[in-house]
Amino acid sequence: MNDIKNEPIFQPGKKHYVLCGDEEGLDSLSPIKMILSNEKMSFEEIHLLSECSSEVDRKLERQKMGTFLYVAAEGNKLRKVLSMATKLGYSPEEAQYIMVEKEEKRIFCCRCHVISIVCGESIKRGILNCPACSLKLELSDHYSPIKDAYLGYVAEV
Repeated sequence: MNDIKNEPIFQPGKKHYVLCGDEEGLDSLSPIKMILSNEKMSFEEIHLLSECSSEVDRKLERQKMGTFLYVAAEGNKLRKVLSMATKLGYSPEEAQYIMVEKEEKRIFCCRCHVISIVCGESIKRGILNCPACSLKLELSDHYSPIKDAYLGYVAEV
């Protein structure tokens, strides 16, 4: 399962690292870049804004075994690269995906299975009512790449 995280976590002991992201994504990867620079470890950056998807695909395809991939971007770009990396054979142990946008989330209701988009304050509180069935939901950090949504489960009141 491909987990999408909110913060990058350094994975030591890899031969090479690839930092891939849009502008905000690469900013969020700066702590990882600092560690790699300080330890004089092998790494490269892929800028999603300055390169087309076929160039990104080629660069990811050329990577050798032992490469660890960090991808940090807003939702649509992240899902596109995640799909590309999965097709190229990157396993969850070889990659980390970081969502940089926090203002909007897709939520899958555990009762009616409707996917709704929530923004701002609802996300911060972590509790909302499903717009379809009115069930009080608690937001989970469990993300489904198949549904492209986070799980909303019954809130304990």
